[in-house]
Amino acid sequence: MRILLVNPPSPEQSGSPLLGLEYVAAALLAGHEVRVIDAAARHFAHDAEWIVSEAEAFAPRIIGFSLFTRWVWHAYGLAERLRGGRWLLVAGGAHATVRPEETLRKGFDVAITGEAEQSLPRVADWLEGKDDLAHVPGAVFHQPGGSIGYGPPARFVERLDDLRPPYLAQGLFDSRWYDPEGQETAPGGILTSRGCPARCTFCANYVTGRSFRYRSAKNVTDEINAWHERCGITYFPCWDDALTANSARLAELCRAIERDIRFPFAFGAITRANMVTPDLLRTMRRAGLHHVNFGVESGDDEVLKRIKKGVRTDHVVRALEWAKEEGLITACNFMLGFPQETPAELENTLRFMERIAPMVDAFSTMGVVVPFPGTPIYDEFHFEHGFTEWWLRPDYSRYSAPPPLEDSDRYYRYYIDDANLELDFFHYSAAMKQLIRECLRFKAEHNLERMGLFPALGVR
Repeated sequence: MRILLVNPPSPEQSGSPLLGLEYVAAALLAGHEVRVIDAAARHFAHDAEWIVSEAEAFAPRIIGFSLFTRWVWHAYGLAERLRGGRWLLVAGGAHATVRPEETLRKGFDVAITGEAEQSLPRVADWLEGKDDLAHVPGAVFHQPGGSIGYGPPARFVERLDDLRPPYLAQGLFDSRWYDPEGQETAPGGILTSRGCPARCTFCANYVTGRSFRYRSAKNVTDEINAWHERCGITYFPCWDDALTANSARLAELCRAIERDIRFPFAFGAITRANMVTPDLLRTMRRAGLHHVNFGVESGDDEVLKRIKKGVRTDHVVRALEWAKEEGLITACNFMLGFPQETPAELENTLRFMERIAPMVDAFSTMGVVVPFPGTPIYDEFHFEHGFTEWWLRPDYSRYSAPPPLEDSDRYYRYYIDDANLELDFFHYSAAMKQLIRECLRFKAEHNLERMGLFPALGVR
């Protein structure tokens, strides 16, 4: 069966293939002819008409979309062009998981909630008469008469080692989409585990769930070596949501990397400040850890309690000190403008950022809170503040690309700004807006200075 996978157009473009899309494509390659169109790639040069033409020429039985809430308005526009064809239009990804019925209203025939590597091949089996769509976990679909049918609840992949490795699908991604010179496409990173046990109120981690599952050390090292043999890469961003959740398992993985990786390997990691110890960071550094990113979100302990982050500011200070003792490059993510956050609490965040700045190589850019569907923040505040289904409004779907670095004044203004503040989801007071702007400016100028661009940009 021919299957076309589409990463739909997005104004915020990517520089490498989506790792999740590579996993799904690799799973389908086990028995089908697969093609991928990454319309969100940085140098993808075609419009919707071209995509429709290519789909008609390829004549797939299934066209699968990967949907993300932030830019789903653009994806629905392409889906409208493709609906009614001789194919089954299938929605997957984070947005389909939290809004499956909406995707059916927008022209899709089937939505797959949760992880799709096992469910989407079963949809293909159904089209071939080998399965029943009503038995496919996570499937939501149109039924005769206009009603909506549901398969069993989505099931998480328990044995991650059973998944086909994403590098098998690398050849489906045209390197010219990411590099005009057509150089070898860099992979989108690596996942050694899935799931996050945290309960943060701003996070809708329903695709991979709250249950922490992990791959065997050999399975991970085999993939790293295979990527290196194919692409020659030596640095891997690690996209695990909770890499350090099981320290014994992580230590085993680090030992396997030291023993079995056959090249100078380096990786970056994202983790929580209360899930590291000096010994664990030292073990990770010996295995190649180069960069560690701590999710901080707020510099006020009361706000951290309110958003159920599960960390305190003293955890952050301690973790940064340990990381710097190991010689690691550090980054910290902050989120600004939580609902019910007071100006005094946001002032505490600014003062905290100033306090830890000597130990931080980079702060997250932007960071104004966006209430995504499926999160407690969205559920609690969308009616009160009037942003119900904001992702379906075109004025919430605009994005401005960064200006060239040579245009120093515009680049500086762009870098210290966050367009989400203008969307004003939570109707901030004038005092809150001013403090958010001060936080954004502090983070941006810190980063630019560390990059050697400030005050070289000439804005002061």
